[in-house]
Amino acid sequence: MQVCLLTPYAGPHSGGLLFPWRVKEEDLIRWATKYIDHDVWSQSALRKGLWRDGNVVTDEDLLPQDELRASVFYKEFLSPMGVARLCTGAIFSGAPGLPATTLSVYRGPDDDAFGPADRELMRLLEPHLSRSLGLMHRLGLARQQAASMRAALDRLGAGVFLLDAAMGVLFANQAGQQVLARGDGLHRDAQGRLNGRGRPSTVTGAGSRLEHWLADLVALPEPQRPGFGDVFKLHRSQAGAHYSVQCCPLAPEDPLLLSEGAHHIVFVTDPRQMEMPAQADLQAQLGLTPAECRVTHGLAQGSSYKGVASTLGIGEETVRSHVKAIYAKTRTHNKAGLTRLVLSLASASV
Repeated sequence: MQVCLLTPYAGPHSGGLLFPWRVKEEDLIRWATKYIDHDVWSQSALRKGLWRDGNVVTDEDLLPQDELRASVFYKEFLSPMGVARLCTGAIFSGAPGLPATTLSVYRGPDDDAFGPADRELMRLLEPHLSRSLGLMHRLGLARQQAASMRAALDRLGAGVFLLDAAMGVLFANQAGQQVLARGDGLHRDAQGRLNGRGRPSTVTGAGSRLEHWLADLVALPEPQRPGFGDVFKLHRSQAGAHYSVQCCPLAPEDPLLLSEGAHHIVFVTDPRQMEMPAQADLQAQLGLTPAECRVTHGLAQGSSYKGVASTLGIGEETVRSHVKAIYAKTRTHNKAGLTRLVLSLASASV
């Protein structure tokens, strides 16, 4: 059994909410970036007028099983997850300040269909969720969305830190907290800033301290920044071991800036335990063309537009054209968002 409390018509990158249980992060990403528009269950609920506050429906109310299993949504998305049965309760049908929200429970193709007892349990849950979520929405939707975003960052295997304008740490995901607790190369100083000794790649004059590298990096005018490909290698106690640190400013429209007040995002990875998703996987899961997959791979690994163009033997304008299409297909808006997406599909551990 798998469970999700979610906004079925708006993914997290569009300000929606998503709180899963026993659902893999890669499946959440695939739904939000590629299959949300193919969700035949949600489409059927709207078409049949079943999307009403407090209403409970099952997959059998929405679509016959043969019609479901013939759909792209089932063949490419639900089937690999082992899902074929649904019982969903409409917490909110959608109103100003109360986006359409559902609690959905999923079962496999060989499991029993949801019956009257399951519907009754969902009906008992709905009023409690409606009151608690309604209060949270009225008190501040931004806080609810921030909680959803933080939960998504916590599911990443790479360390993620959100920094304020003064480079102080506002948030560290679970992997980032583990790195700090380890005390092996990365620490937080008395001012709440990330610090450690290592070797920068391209920022001139940054010295050997992480805090100086970060400060010099973000102080550069936008046209002079070396790009997300600039990496600081943090020394660790074991010979030859290091953390790779990348920093990216957040765009004004980024949900992390709007909800958290963060101005910069920092990714910390262990190169020895980092395996980027294969280009074929990016193509299958995100609907990208082979050329777009190659560009995505390069950007997520830290290359600038110029670096990707040089590596692939194409012009920078061609790279920019691919990036525009990539952002549209993945529902991301900048390098930081695209990198978060790719890291969520990568095999990473710190």
